[in-house]
Formats: sequence, C-alpha cells, structure tokens
Amino acid sequence: MSKPNEGATPPTWKLMLVKWLGLFPPLLAVAYALQWLGVEPLWWKLILETAVLVPLLNYVIAPLVDGLFSEWLYAGIDEEQQKKGIHIGS
Repeated sequence: MSKPNEGATPPTWKLMLVKWLGLFPPLLAVAYALQWLGVEPLWWKLILETAVLVPLLNYVIAPLVDGLFSEWLYAGIDEEQQKKGIHIGS
C-alpha cells in the first residue's frame, strides 16, 4: 500500500512505535557485539553505537519498517483529513 497523499503523515505515536520496533533489535546486536569485543570505556561504546545506528536507522531501518507497517501507519489518514477540511479566509 502506498501513502495516501503527499501531505498525509501518520500520527507521531505510530511513527515512534514503528521506529522503536525497528531500532531495538540492531541496537541490541551492536551492544552485544561491542561488549563481546571488549570495547571500553562507556563513552567510546556510545560513539561507536551511534555512529553505526544513526545512519542505519535513517537509510535502512526507517524506510524498511515504514514500508512494512505502511498499511497500519496510514490507515484512516484520508478520512481524518476529510473531516478536518480546509478553511480559507476568516
């Protein structure tokens, strides 16, 4: 299912939940990998985790989960926008 129209955006809570669901497994994997490699101190671990996960989230995870959950994310968007209507003038 494609997005209903160009200006439509899903509710923020749905986007947050979907991004969290997409981010948690890679975050866990990277954290365990860095622990297994014995990376210390904590600040260095955080630099490495964010250096890997932020681009991954932006270019891979977000588009993937948005596509997987698009039907749920955009469900009811058209109806909600029709109810709001467009008010021009006073």
